[in-house]
Amino acid sequence: MASQSSWSDAKEHPVLSILCSAFLLAPILTPVVIWRLYLYLSSDIGADNPFPDPWPALAWMIILAFALSLVCAFPLVPLYRMFARCWKRWCAS
Repeated sequence: MASQSSWSDAKEHPVLSILCSAFLLAPILTPVVIWRLYLYLSSDIGADNPFPDPWPALAWMIILAFALSLVCAFPLVPLYRMFARCWKRWCAS
């Protein structure tokens, strides 16, 4: 019985590995982005009630935060792997 390699195996499936890692990192970054979006949107408005209907605003904020997190995760994953590889080589010598 031969076992197949996982999609997260960076040597056999490098593109799928980066995609899977980015899609795992994006939900981790989403709460931080939501908080920063909330601070940005509520600080510049100056109104008493900046979000008149809060539930749709929250839904759109979550969607936007996930999209921004995904955009940020795609360059972070290869950068992390590059630095980890360099660090491994540096510590091995």
